[in-house]
Amino acid sequence: MKKYILVILCFLMAACGGVNTESSSESDSDADTDSDTDTDSDTDTDSDSDTDSDADSDSDSDSDSDTDSDSDSDSDTDSDTDSDSDTDADSDSDGDTNCPFRCVGQGECRDLGGTYLPDYTCPADTPICCEIGDDTGSDTDTDTDTDSDTDSDTDTDSDADTDSDSDTDSDSDGDTEADIDEACTASQNRSTASGSGPYDVVIETNSDDGINKGTIYRPADLGNGDRFPIFAWGEGGCSQDGESNRAAMVEIASHGYFVIADGTPGGTGSASMNTGNIVSMGQPLLNYITWTIRENNKPCSAYYHSIDTSKVSTNGFSCGGLMAEGTAGDPRITTWGLTSSGMLSANPGFYETIHTPVLFVEGGPSDMAYENGLNDYAAISELGIPILFFSKDIGHGGDLFQPGGGDFTKIILAWLNWHLKGDETDTGKGLLVGANCPYCQGGDWEMMSANLE
Repeated sequence: MKKYILVILCFLMAACGGVNTESSSESDSDADTDSDTDTDSDTDTDSDSDTDSDADSDSDSDSDSDTDSDSDSDSDTDSDTDSDSDTDADSDSDGDTNCPFRCVGQGECRDLGGTYLPDYTCPADTPICCEIGDDTGSDTDTDTDTDSDTDSDTDTDSDADTDSDSDTDSDSDGDTEADIDEACTASQNRSTASGSGPYDVVIETNSDDGINKGTIYRPADLGNGDRFPIFAWGEGGCSQDGESNRAAMVEIASHGYFVIADGTPGGTGSASMNTGNIVSMGQPLLNYITWTIRENNKPCSAYYHSIDTSKVSTNGFSCGGLMAEGTAGDPRITTWGLTSSGMLSANPGFYETIHTPVLFVEGGPSDMAYENGLNDYAAISELGIPILFFSKDIGHGGDLFQPGGGDFTKIILAWLNWHLKGDETDTGKGLLVGANCPYCQGGDWEMMSANLE
């Protein structure tokens, strides 16, 4: 009997659900975040800068520079920051988000009480909560207090006094040496003359060492601001008569050249003719050049700042041509030439010292120096040196002794104008090369050139 009662009880329990299982899970999540940050920023910056600069400059070669610089810098910085942050978080796992303004109906935004909110919109991608007033249960208040006081005081006093005294004259016309504070010896006027050029010519001598064996031919007017190139000349036979080629020297000087011929007016004897030491033969002409450059830089000299010391040339007749050739290696030489002259034998070592353009004027096969000139021309032209060769068969010296110095002097003067004054007209380069050159058309004149630009 008891057995049956137990069976009936089990059956009844099964019919009523028998087993009652409940699973209840509740998760509430509310997130409140309060962050208070107060920021006050006060920045005071005081910057005082005083700069004094005095500069004096004089163009003398003595230079004194004094510079005083004082700099004071003060910087104070205070920074205070207060930040309060409170966060409470409750989470409901049933998906209930705190969204007080919801999108309903046709995308209308209403609060939880159903009031329509026209200033809010429903985003297309998340049409649950409104864009404005979206509240997910996170409240953030940020107050930041920052006090920053910066005081920066900078006082800079800079006093710079620069005194530069330079006694150096640097002009585009070639006066590059400092003034020379030495006594001057006045030149003696021996005579005056005139050529075809615009300048009257004074012929002078001077007793100074370095010039007392020469004769000066120069423009009479040295006060018009012109600068005259230097031209040193060696006489035929190395004669010590400085007027042996007077006509030619006057003609060249009248066109604006400071000319020094070897020998004194009416002088006798001759200079050394040591053809085995060609450089020593050129030393007298180099002495004249050195003296002239120094005179140009002496404030007491009559020639002060009247000479273009960057433009220097030498030439000479016969033995005097060898004197000029002996100057070819000097770095001050701008150009040089020979007139009825040439070395007696080749000197390859000497040729290597030549560094400037060269002019040869010869008297043709009847000139005793003609072959020597041809040999020099051939050797020098192979070195790439610009060189020009003219010859007319009228003998040794050609027409150098004619009034005005003849065609020989015209050719020499045009060469000087070209290389010392940059003249490319028919009084310079144009007379010596090109279609208008009267000496280049054959006939009585032989002309050769190499390495010309």
